[in-house]
Amino acid sequence: MTLFIIPDTEAETTLTGGQEHIHLNMKEMDDLSPETWGDNNREAIKENPPRSWEDDPTGFLGRTREWKDVGTWTTANGNVFDIGLGGPVKFNLWWRETDQGQDDEYDASVQYRFRLNIDGQEAAFYTDEGGGSHECAQSEPCEWNGQVGNINISSATKGAIFDIEIEYWAFSDIEIYYDNVSFNSGVAFGADAIKFGQSGIKGQAVSFDFIQAWDTDAREAVNGDYIRLIVDGVGLNSSLQKDGYPIIEDGLDYDLNGTTITSTKITWYIDDGYAKLDQSVISFSLTRRSCDTAPPIDFNTVDILKQSSGSSSDDGALSVPGFEIILSIVAIAFVTRRAKQY
Repeated sequence: MTLFIIPDTEAETTLTGGQEHIHLNMKEMDDLSPETWGDNNREAIKENPPRSWEDDPTGFLGRTREWKDVGTWTTANGNVFDIGLGGPVKFNLWWRETDQGQDDEYDASVQYRFRLNIDGQEAAFYTDEGGGSHECAQSEPCEWNGQVGNINISSATKGAIFDIEIEYWAFSDIEIYYDNVSFNSGVAFGADAIKFGQSGIKGQAVSFDFIQAWDTDAREAVNGDYIRLIVDGVGLNSSLQKDGYPIIEDGLDYDLNGTTITSTKITWYIDDGYAKLDQSVISFSLTRRSCDTAPPIDFNTVDILKQSSGSSSDDGALSVPGFEIILSIVAIAFVTRRAKQY
């Protein structure tokens, strides 16, 4: 008989995480947020911007066009802690020429202007002027992309308000799409807006804490499998977890530059008793995993784990310092005694 004691493990209660690209999505009610709906079947919002073109009354010049505002999308709430910012800044918009526009004799020849503002100051600007035009005369929307290498503002203080302004001109009517998983129009830029705290392995459960600069519903991200655990190379499907899992709850409080922030804690349960939990990978994203502008943040669980100090109040008997060693000695003595009896 051999008895192996595998102590529960947890990470130091410090925050880690560098600058990663985060995507702010255009949301309903002109909101701007990194949140994406977890429901893959939720329909996108479709809007028709004000008409940009008009027919020349003389009949000689055909159609003319002028720049029109598509709209402005603004973060409803500012970031809850100071963040550093970096480029490149990547704008994207899903759009198509309307059915009526496709039936007329004009190509849309669309061009866009995008502007990112932080607290009313221009952080980045992109325009197609002088760089070609775009067409999307088909049944499904096309994705437009524009990018600038730098961002004019290197940091944003707690409570800063971000917004994007969009203009366009075209020779035909267009429609734009946003606020669902497939059509995630918006802007992406580098920011240290996601930070990871304590992580742990307890039995067959793996958990981790994180804080984020903008408030989002973590359950949406978990339901959409944007935040997931990868065990033995296979990503766990949240809908197939044991009843009650993944657990999403408040985690520890963390101090960040004098601001106390309550983290979000996510816990997964792994049915496979032979799975190498200390080699699992936590893959974190708030948008669809194929989003090129803001790829998932992946990190190995083993890199942030250490032996439990027994400080957690729910560790039970294992919270007694040295308990694992004592239990091991008792087990060895028991095995030795049994051997002598034979």
